[in-house]
Amino acid sequence: MINSMCGGFLGDVKAVMVSGRGFTPEEVAEMALDKIIYIGASANPVLRQQAEAYKDQLRVVLVQYMKQAVASHNTTLINRFTKAGHPELVKLLEN
Repeated sequence: MINSMCGGFLGDVKAVMVSGRGFTPEEVAEMALDKIIYIGASANPVLRQQAEAYKDQLRVVLVQYMKQAVASHNTTLINRFTKAGHPELVKLLEN
């Protein structure tokens, strides 16, 4: 006999979508920031200002590293396409 207890908290659910493309690093960073930092509506104004400033700084860092991750992944794909004998596919990755 298997007994299990499970519970969970379902907070706010936010659906985000784009059409005909993937998410940009800026969009992904914003989604991550919504999960990392929450500033309540009733927060002390001084604390709110500090939290917003921190959030702005963190946004810059997240976007920078996400762009680096995308570039690194593209390098991996370029190498795989070339090794597989499909260098023409590399052009699809160029902006």
